[in-house]
Order: sequence, then C-alpha cells, then structure tokens
Amino acid sequence: MEQLAVDVQGAGQKVAAPGLSPLKGLLVVVAIAAVVVTFLLLANALGIVEFWAGFLFLFFWAGIEQMRFERLNPSVVGATVGLLAAFALNQLPQFLGAGGMALALAMIVMLVYCQVMGWLSLAVNNATMLFLTVATVPHLQAHGNFGQMFAALFVGVVFFGGLLWTAFRVGAWLSARKQQQSV
Repeated sequence: MEQLAVDVQGAGQKVAAPGLSPLKGLLVVVAIAAVVVTFLLLANALGIVEFWAGFLFLFFWAGIEQMRFERLNPSVVGATVGLLAAFALNQLPQFLGAGGMALALAMIVMLVYCQVMGWLSLAVNNATMLFLTVATVPHLQAHGNFGQMFAALFVGVVFFGGLLWTAFRVGAWLSARKQQQSV
C-alpha cells in the first residue's frame, strides 16, 4: 500500500495523506481491537503468557513485509532462528560456563556476518535480527520463558497468518463476484 506524503503547513514535516474517512478509520480500529482481543484470549486459553512474540511476528510480517505471503516463510524461519540464538545465549553459559558464552556469541557473530553478506537469507534475515534483539533484552534473558516465546510465535503465525489468508481469499472471492455481476 503506497501512501502519499503531504507537507504540513509548509513546515517541511511529512505526514501520510488520509486515505480513509473518519468513520472507516474508526471501523478499522475496531476490527484491529477485535483481532488483538481474540489473540489475547486465545493465548490466555492456551496458557501462553509470553504473547509478545506473536505480536512481534505480526508487526514484522504485516508492517515490514507488507503481509506478502511470499515473505511468510522467511519471516517465520528468521523469527525462529532469532529466538533460537537468544535461547542459546541464555542457556549455553548456564551449561558450559564461559565457553558456552563464547560459543553463543560466536554463533551470533556468524549470524550477523551471514546477514551482512546476504547468505542463508531464508534463515538469516531482518526477522532473525529483530527477534534476536528483542529476546536478548536483559529482562527477558533473566525472567523470560523461551518455551512460551516459541509457543506464542507459533500461535501468532497460525492465527494471524490464517486470519489474513482467509481475509485475502474472501476479498478475492467478493471482488470476482462483483466483477461477474457487473458484466
């Protein structure tokens, strides 16, 4: 979705030109709130408290990758690799001491090198770096539950990916039906 930028009263500040009427914008916000609440209820019903990982996946895939289904696999694999690297940074030092820390850091340096070189892009991409960065926040490293993070990522992928896939299919069907009726 391409948006136009407009100059705000000649101040040089660019903002997105409004594309929706206020009523349609409000309806979009209500729909988003319903989806968020539904995901939170689902996560709660499944006992997932680290639900942020599902929302972070949604932010990345919908916001950065523009909900392109051809980018879904790299987004999922990259997010998983990022969480795995953060998990390694959390666990290896506990089991192997300083050697474990060195091993985890060497692995992260290799991931960054692969990212810089554009190698293994299915597994090492911007989603990898985003999830690695967030999951290495000291509070999450000290108190986070990585099993829950992986569960939230999985549920987020299935829930948001399935919901958007269904919405796109229904939209395509309605569009085709409308075109048939106008002919």
